[in-house]
Amino acid sequence: MDERAAQFFLSVGKLCGDARIGGLVVRLALTGGEEIVGVPEPPPETEGPEELDGIGYADSVTIAGVAVALSDVVEASIAYPDRRPGR
Repeated sequence: MDERAAQFFLSVGKLCGDARIGGLVVRLALTGGEEIVGVPEPPPETEGPEELDGIGYADSVTIAGVAVALSDVVEASIAYPDRRPGR
């Protein structure tokens, strides 16, 4: 994995951890076209064989009770609470 890809996954992991603290909703788009939306759990921090390319996180993230591979994420976003269109 190149440095830019590793930085992307590290940033997604940090986003999920920070969003969890504030109870903020995150939307993850996955390689297969699926979207997962909800309050995330922070990705498990780890070292060793379960670690995703030395970024300090396991290749796993859970959003609204749905576990997916962090390496399957192609886009991540966060919404300002209660200011989404239609609210």
